[in-house]
This record gives sequence, structure tokens and C-alpha cells, in this order.
Amino acid sequence: MFRDFPELKPPKGKFRIMGIDKFEIPGEGHWVVGDFDNCDEAIKKAREMTRNASKDATIPSEATVFYVYDENGTYLGGDMSDKD
Repeated sequence: MFRDFPELKPPKGKFRIMGIDKFEIPGEGHWVVGDFDNCDEAIKKAREMTRNASKDATIPSEATVFYVYDENGTYLGGDMSDKD
């Protein structure tokens, strides 16, 4: 992700929650929610946000999702299908 959008890369040693709107054109429907010092806290928060978005969505499988990435652009969690 960061190769295409380097401005989204979190600071070194931080974990970034990204909001991703599944209805938007790829590359346009994403935003920075925030940066966390602790990976587990970021993942917990992202999962909570994804669950809440799913509850409010007309089509839960198309709800906005919140994912956590590290400074290398590696997906770390946030999806509801991830283990808690």
C-alpha cells in the first residue's frame, strides 16, 4: 500500500489504523485514523471499529473496514475474521 501512497506510511516504530471504504474507487476511499505505539492496542481498536461499522451498514459485508499496518506496509490485523 505504501509504495502507491507513501504519505500513508506511519512513523518508524508506530502502527497505523487505516479506514477503508469498500464502496470508493480503489486508492480514493482510505484515510488515516491514527497512530499507536502498541500493535495489540491498535489491532484491538481497529477490530472494534470494523465491528461497529458492520453493525451500522445496510450490507455488513460491504461495510467500511479498519486495518492496522506497520511502517513497512505489512497488514497486521483489524478484520473481523482475525482471531481475537
